[in-house]
Amino acid sequence: MLTMKSLFMKVSMSCILVIALAITSCAQEQKKEDKTTPKEQTKQVMMQTVKMPVDGMVCNACQSNVKKTIKSVDGVTDVEVNLEKKYAVFTFDPTKVKIEQVKKAVNDKGFEAGKPQKVKQCGIAIEK
Repeated sequence: MLTMKSLFMKVSMSCILVIALAITSCAQEQKKEDKTTPKEQTKQVMMQTVKMPVDGMVCNACQSNVKKTIKSVDGVTDVEVNLEKKYAVFTFDPTKVKIEQVKKAVNDKGFEAGKPQKVKQCGIAIEK
């Protein structure tokens, strides 16, 4: 009977040891995940929106051409072109593209891009 009691104690201690190790390793893994801060997970990008006069548009094809041209510039996200009032409004990431690059793209298509005016700024969190 003493050996049975001894065996039971050994098995019980082994189970307790395994459970303790499992709990400890789970807690350590959780701590590793918590080391990343929200700053590391996202970066703040200040998008800019501008309104730019565009001369030379006379039809819907011109309007479409200007819109496609501006949208094709890397860093530009949203584009709206008003044929009647002859301007384009677009949103862009100033860390990726400069306004002069957009103006050059429009001018290279045969239109005349005027001086852009800042419309608004908005902060958008973009995940890495």
